[in-house]
Amino acid sequence: MSKVTYNDAVNDALDRLRGVGFEFGPGFVNHAPMVAETLSTIGCADIVATWIEGNKRQRAYLDPPEGGSPIAADDPNEWHRALGDFRRVLDWVDMFDAELSRRPWTEVLIEWWPRLMPGMYGMLTHGFIRAAHAVRSLDAAQEPSRLQLRELAQGLGYWAARYTPVPKVATESLLLIPAAQEDIGASISSLTAATAGRYAEGAPRPSIPLVHSVTAPSALRLFLPHLPPALHRGAYDIVRRAAAAMWETFPSGGPVAPAADPDYTPPSAEWLLHNAVDFGDEHTIKLTEACLRENVLRPDDRYRAAADTLLYRMKTDGF
Repeated sequence: MSKVTYNDAVNDALDRLRGVGFEFGPGFVNHAPMVAETLSTIGCADIVATWIEGNKRQRAYLDPPEGGSPIAADDPNEWHRALGDFRRVLDWVDMFDAELSRRPWTEVLIEWWPRLMPGMYGMLTHGFIRAAHAVRSLDAAQEPSRLQLRELAQGLGYWAARYTPVPKVATESLLLIPAAQEDIGASISSLTAATAGRYAEGAPRPSIPLVHSVTAPSALRLFLPHLPPALHRGAYDIVRRAAAAMWETFPSGGPVAPAADPDYTPPSAEWLLHNAVDFGDEHTIKLTEACLRENVLRPDDRYRAAADTLLYRMKTDGF
């Protein structure tokens, strides 16, 4: 049992990550704040600080662009022009930080949700996912800290700065991803189980991109309690198309993985958590937590098989 509390670990990690860039090059995303929140969630708060310091030594994070000028949240013409402009990422963060300092964070989220959701595909949905982890952190806090609110500003700001609409996908690709049911929570379960199963069966190579066809829909679940029900179906439809687009874009077949064996049985949740944390990679930790969280809601062996497949692929191929 960790002697460090969830909130203490998260806030300490965010303090250690002050000024750390959003990306490392070329084209990779800073997962550190998301992993810190994930480790704290799964009872590993006592190793968060060590993990963060090791990650900062391992990754050559890039300084964010200096920005241009302030973005006015109440001027649609101004903020619309800045969508998808990574040069303005710090301007976006500062705008959201100002909004979050004067209004409840849930109000800000609901106001900006329909503006940002169509562009959630940017950098393989990482702005969207980072904001979801920030929301879970705020949800867990009795009194959200300025660091936690700033992290939501960074998630939303990165999402806005990397705003990218979901690519068009072929009808046959979309049909492989479960359509919305009346219950959007149940829809997310169907989607994540389906993509986890495809991941385990295909053992993709490279192993990382298609992980997000599981983690992005699972991240949507973290937002739902704070969004009006009228926004749920539209958000699911966008996430569904994003998952289909990923499977169209990236190779879905690699060397045979353990799950291809007809006698294969996925490891236990405890084994997966221990080995994912011990291995230490950002994606093994995040996928394992997302899969096991989904598995609690609707048990399905495909979740544990997907987490096991990524761990196997990372250990054998390193990517």
